[in-house]
Amino acid sequence: ELATTMTIPENIHKEAGIKAAQKSNADFRKPEFQQKIADELNRQADLFIPESRRNIQKEPETKDILAENEKVYLFLSSSIPEASFQGYMLYLEGVPEILPVMKGMVGGLGKEHKKERVQWWSKVLKKDTTCEKTPEEPCDLIKPALSIKPALFKQYSITEVPTLVYERGDEIFQIQGDVGIVTLLEKVNQEAKSPSLTAFITKIRGIR
Repeated sequence: ELATTMTIPENIHKEAGIKAAQKSNADFRKPEFQQKIADELNRQADLFIPESRRNIQKEPETKDILAENEKVYLFLSSSIPEASFQGYMLYLEGVPEILPVMKGMVGGLGKEHKKERVQWWSKVLKKDTTCEKTPEEPCDLIKPALSIKPALFKQYSITEVPTLVYERGDEIFQIQGDVGIVTLLEKVNQEAKSPSLTAFITKIRGIR
């Protein structure tokens, strides 16, 4: 009965609230703020990844074959099978020409997910999946140059993983699929027809 006669007063702060929300949304989407988030994600990675493998977010330092204007990224996520993720990490160790990229950390930044993050990384960075870690004999770990860069996912419009992106100047070639690195590179190069990428494929075939 009261509901039929009750009148809710208009929110006098409605317009100001909408403007404030729009400004917050715009500020959040700015590239510089997104980079701050990426920096914080990388800092969080350092908190739980042992000192011996804290090069996980470093950029590749050398490109023996690819030209300066050529880049190769492999976009990954914890949503792909652990065996696949571990396989990519193992294959890319010692291959600085390809930068594996993730959008964020497992479970986000919250402390409540720290144990989950540590357990997941311990699995996917293990060289021998059958190894059982003990205080006396720790398992050998992969040391990939993996980077957390959400801005790159937006830049290349990545909606599926794994995705391999080959950039050559203003040209961008990409392909999705949970298959081998060489297969992804070869399929991309069918369209790109890059001599240096062909040489790079030959190189990594020889070292694997």
